[in-house]
Amino acid sequence: MKFNFLKFYGLVLLPTLFSVPIWAIASDNEAQKGESTWSYTGATGPSHWGELSPEYATCEQGKNQSPININRSFDARLPSIKFDYSMLIPEDIVNNGHSIQVNIRNGGLIKLDGKDFILKQFHFHTPSETMIDDVSYPLEAHFVHASKDNELAVVALLYQPGMDSPALDVLLKSLPMNAGESNRLGAKDMELFERSKKVSEYFRFNGSLTTPPCTEGVRWIVLKTMPSMSIRQLRAFQQALKHPNNRPIQPKNARIIVR
Repeated sequence: MKFNFLKFYGLVLLPTLFSVPIWAIASDNEAQKGESTWSYTGATGPSHWGELSPEYATCEQGKNQSPININRSFDARLPSIKFDYSMLIPEDIVNNGHSIQVNIRNGGLIKLDGKDFILKQFHFHTPSETMIDDVSYPLEAHFVHASKDNELAVVALLYQPGMDSPALDVLLKSLPMNAGESNRLGAKDMELFERSKKVSEYFRFNGSLTTPPCTEGVRWIVLKTMPSMSIRQLRAFQQALKHPNNRPIQPKNARIIVR
């Protein structure tokens, strides 16, 4: 049976649209209490990030900002990326008010441009920040890696609508439902995220962090493989976050996307 993407996405977004005023108030109150200097709505939302602090100036002035819409790419015969997520040891899963984030103690590594990039954390955005051919997806995971010389590489994994994701289900059992809450995770919770293989199907471009301070010079890898997730799983993330947390698409300017 062919899956109706528009029907799925419409069912999920209808409650979102009706809830926007509540989310906006929650974000504004959080900023007023000094608990957050930025948000996804109102006077502290993405269009104002560059005005909130001199440290955030790149959010407004940068020329290689993320996320982007991947609607044109060039075949560069990119080499495979070696993923060595053989034994992930997590710290905890955190609801920081901006995202749901899993902090990793050790066990994750990718080899890129002759360097080792160590997995530090991964977190989620709903709806997706990255778009492909003008299409947005229900959920996007960002796996954030750092090299010894503090260069960053982000691997983006887009989730498409469909069946339950077993890996996400494991996380949902420990999902912190309110900002500021966290829960401990064990090695067993990471088993379905572990992999040791070479990945050759991906897009690559130069970009930035998608949250303040919007630091540029980040290597971006967007995987072409898209696992599925269910409406039930997506609603769990939405209930925990209480607001959409996707930065709007940024201009590509002179950047070239390769595959």
